[in-house]
Amino acid sequence: MTDVMIDRLKDVNKVRSERRRRSMPPRITAIGNRKGGVGKTSVTLGLATGLTLLNKRVLVVDLDPQADTTAALEAHGEFDIFDVLYGGEAGTLGQAITETSWRGIDAVPSSGALSRIESESLMTPEMRLKTAAWDAVELQQYDHILIDLPPALGRLTLNGLIWAETVIAVTEPAAFSVKGVGEFLDTINKVKGLPHLNPGLTFQGIIVNKLSSPATAEHSFQINELIGEYGDRVLEPYLPLRTAMQDSVSGRIPLTKLTSRGASIMTERFVEHARRIDGGTK
Repeated sequence: MTDVMIDRLKDVNKVRSERRRRSMPPRITAIGNRKGGVGKTSVTLGLATGLTLLNKRVLVVDLDPQADTTAALEAHGEFDIFDVLYGGEAGTLGQAITETSWRGIDAVPSSGALSRIESESLMTPEMRLKTAAWDAVELQQYDHILIDLPPALGRLTLNGLIWAETVIAVTEPAAFSVKGVGEFLDTINKVKGLPHLNPGLTFQGIIVNKLSSPATAEHSFQINELIGEYGDRVLEPYLPLRTAMQDSVSGRIPLTKLTSRGASIMTERFVEHARRIDGGTK
């Protein structure tokens, strides 16, 4: 056995020991919408930050070929999610985990090459993320895994939904975005309805993002439409439109490092949503 293999075995045993002390497997939550531009990346990062403020260790898996989440986290490793999915081997997801510049958050980065998964001739292409996660002991060091889904309903979204335990839709209160929620939920229900995919998948609800303050007539109308259709699955608190969100993503720093009032408001609201993800208030 080589020194590299010995070191690898030590690392694996360390992770297993740590997880035994924690005793609970990580919770896996997918975040998405059929429509782009709803602030999915900002919400994913905000939820990750909220979970770290609850003293949780978080892994973000970026399944979006645009790789905005990867860029914001400054996540750069030897391998990325394309390498994992294209390789198609069991237990390899942990090899693509890398540290980020955000404290308490690690990531599996994305890249533009990931779009090839949608068109390449692959065996069971929609099952590859679940296969890669199978017996990947490196995942056991985390309390939560957040999957940032692409704004599409193809193979990559299916990969995330098939592996996830819970899914959250993100929308802004605008007609096309609200329509995208319905299309996204249709895909979720198809995944749940097939026994070989993910019948145990649960839909936690809809996070409303970019709400104007005060709410415009259009925003109020769209929220009422959502509530009429989905009831208490429309999750509070709503996330207001604040420049702090864009400042966080473009500046590649968490909201907690910004000093504006808007950043404080957004942080508080993300912590409330993080508590729900962690199994607290509903």
